[in-house]
Amino acid sequence: MGYVDISTLEIGVEVDVFGAKILQMFGNLKDGVVGKIDLFLAKGEIKFYLKNGNEVWVHLHLSVTFDGTFEEDVKLVTI
Repeated sequence: MGYVDISTLEIGVEVDVFGAKILQMFGNLKDGVVGKIDLFLAKGEIKFYLKNGNEVWVHLHLSVTFDGTFEEDVKLVTI
């Protein structure tokens, strides 16, 4: 859940998993916004960034204790 201010490119994001709040992130998409995850079963980072001038993307890099590593870039929205 979150927002993007299209005039300033400020972003606020709350990441929940199964109803549990994992982290909140705030910053500017021009700089990229990175949040670190350090849980019992998963460690890594989530990065929100701007690509192609008007696309909001998320980069996930997670290591799951019993299932290996997951890394992917996903386009979320065009602003």
